[in-house]
Parts: sequence; C-alpha cells; structure tokens
Amino acid sequence: MAWAPLEALTEDECLRLLADKPMGRVAFWDSEGPHVLPVNHGVFHGDVVFRVAAHTQLARGLRDGTVAFEVDDTEDATHSGWSVLVVGKPEYVEDPVAMGEVWGRRLPDAWAPGSRTLVIRIVTQKISGRRIRPA
Repeated sequence: MAWAPLEALTEDECLRLLADKPMGRVAFWDSEGPHVLPVNHGVFHGDVVFRVAAHTQLARGLRDGTVAFEVDDTEDATHSGWSVLVVGKPEYVEDPVAMGEVWGRRLPDAWAPGSRTLVIRIVTQKISGRRIRPA
C-alpha cells in the first residue's frame, strides 16, 4: 500500500477532533514515575477539561508541572488515522463562574464508576496533530 506523507493538522482541526472524541489520555509524572490514564473530557475555550475524584493519584499528579493530553482515532481497514497532542499546565477550576460554564457545557459522564467532583483544566501551551492515510 502506498502512503501519503503525514499531514500536519491545523489548530482548528485539532480542537474539532478533540471535541468529537469523549475519551482521551492524560500523561503526567509524579514521584512514582510516568503515568498515562484514560479520562472522559470536553473542550472549553480551547483547553481540555475533565473531572477527577478527590484524593486520587491522578488528582495529586495534576497539582503542578506540565502534562500531556492525547486523543486519537484509527481505521484498521484503511490503515489511516489521526492523533492530537495538547501540552499544558493543569489547574483546578475553582472560580464559580468558570465552574458554572464548564458544567453548563455538559462534560461527558465518566465511563468508570465513582464520584468525580474536581474539574481539571489543561491550559494549552502547545497543540499539534497529524493524520496518516493511504495515497
């Protein structure tokens, strides 16, 4: 099969693809090393937002530092797909107005059971994406 060159995605394409997929992976580093965990997410003013349970490794790991968030999709039959990477600083959404806006946008329900009362926003510093498809 012949392949087209990897195609760089525009920021607008990246944001659209991020918003279209409810599940992504957040990557962070803590005292135990690197972690990559799936989360249900939304996009809010160009930033990734998601809920976490208080007092968890994920909540503690997102206190400071730089994190990465990745979402992708593949089509096995055509050997095509895309990926989007967001790099940024995590912050807890605590402002009542911002919290109301985030909740008002209806973050997707978590697939895993449990209560998730903290909202994390990854303040985007860099966003990039690429697509691969047959020629």
